[in-house]
Amino acid sequence: MMVNIVVVSHSKRLAEGVAELAQQMVQDGCRIAVAAGVDDEQNPIGTDAIKVMMAIEEVDTPSGVLVMMDLGSALLSAETALELLDPEIAGRVLLSSAPLVEGTLAAVVTASSGASLQQVEAEACGALGVKRSQLNPQASTAESKVLSQPSAIPDAALSSRWVVRNAHGLHVRPAAALAQALSGFDAEMQVEKEGHYASPHSVNQLAALQVRQGDTLCLHAWGKQAGEAIAAFQQLAHNHFGEALPDATDTILGGKLVSAAAINAAVVRFTPTNLLCQRQSITASQIDQEKARLLQAIAASVDELETLAAKTQQLLGADMADIFSAHALLLGDEELLQAMETRITVEQQNAESALYDELMVMANAYLAMEDSYLRVRELDVRDILQRALRHLQDQSPQLPVIAEPCILVADELFPSQMIALSQSNVKAICLAQGSVLSHSAILARAAAIPMMVAVDKVTELARTGQQATLDFASATLTLR
Repeated sequence: MMVNIVVVSHSKRLAEGVAELAQQMVQDGCRIAVAAGVDDEQNPIGTDAIKVMMAIEEVDTPSGVLVMMDLGSALLSAETALELLDPEIAGRVLLSSAPLVEGTLAAVVTASSGASLQQVEAEACGALGVKRSQLNPQASTAESKVLSQPSAIPDAALSSRWVVRNAHGLHVRPAAALAQALSGFDAEMQVEKEGHYASPHSVNQLAALQVRQGDTLCLHAWGKQAGEAIAAFQQLAHNHFGEALPDATDTILGGKLVSAAAINAAVVRFTPTNLLCQRQSITASQIDQEKARLLQAIAASVDELETLAAKTQQLLGADMADIFSAHALLLGDEELLQAMETRITVEQQNAESALYDELMVMANAYLAMEDSYLRVRELDVRDILQRALRHLQDQSPQLPVIAEPCILVADELFPSQMIALSQSNVKAICLAQGSVLSHSAILARAAAIPMMVAVDKVTELARTGQQATLDFASATLTLR
């Protein structure tokens, strides 16, 4: 038996809408009864204690009933209903102070997992804390708190990782599906995202993790049924937490399955050397010369980026071309140029160090951002930096030589390198680093080149000419 829910509202339509929304969160979950409005066609807005009493009796269970209310007379009607009920039934009813919509959703999911009446009430009351913490990241509430350190996870714990591909991340519906799927197992569990932990049984805590598309979610489980819990997690994750993805993609991210085909080919190991900053102090007489060198390198880089944008538009469309148009705009920005010239004039830095220091400040600022989508834009900044350094140091671009169909293995790929490969013999790409949200991954998807990212030590183990199989069904790269 599980806790059931009664929704009390002044508006019948509102209550039925809340109940409908909550019932979509779970399958075969707890029962919900509605006690809303009054039987007056002219003035239907109001509450009726008798309706509330009858609704409680309808869904009464030995596990208890939680009553959710909107405001004003809804509270008074619920309190009156308790007085009218048989004392035995009234003794297992709780009136919740939680917000009606958020609280009901959290209560239904928690109750459907088999939680106690007190646990269901606690989750309902904590529901508003999630919204508060998301709108105000500095806010910290006991209800929605996500732990930076987990409760002791033993060394023997089983773990499973998954890169979330749901367009809106782990929002309330997939979070509810996860909580329900992991309920009932005789095991201790923690869900982890980037060093933050939450209980998989708490929709509030899962929501507070703010899992977005491209984030890696890890389930740690230990205890008698840890294996069964991990298996349930993996099955649900492969079904994208109960959501149908809008379209299929052939990109594999984080070593996880998103395509069914296996690719056999020889490995080409691409290990480009990123140019280093050649620092050199300059004299006052060299300032104008260094400024001219900087301007010339930036102008040449912007011309290349505009040409690359035009090529990308022909190959992959205007949306993909916008990536390199944005690169050109960023590098040609007047404020950025002034900041570089100030470094040359005031600090007497040479052109290379002025360019490098200013762009790395920008790259590190992106890296420090909380938003995963913005954080990976540091790769774009480093791509631009390498291009401009190449012009300052009179170096040619580095691209792999690909004579036959291959699986390209590399630590990472800049977006500009990715577009250069779009017309090559590359059948698939396997990266030691990378992100689902990077422009390199987005370009690979647009070019229909399967890609696997975040494959640890792949560049250490793979060598050019080695035969390999990239099996998307098992998300493995087999080297022979």
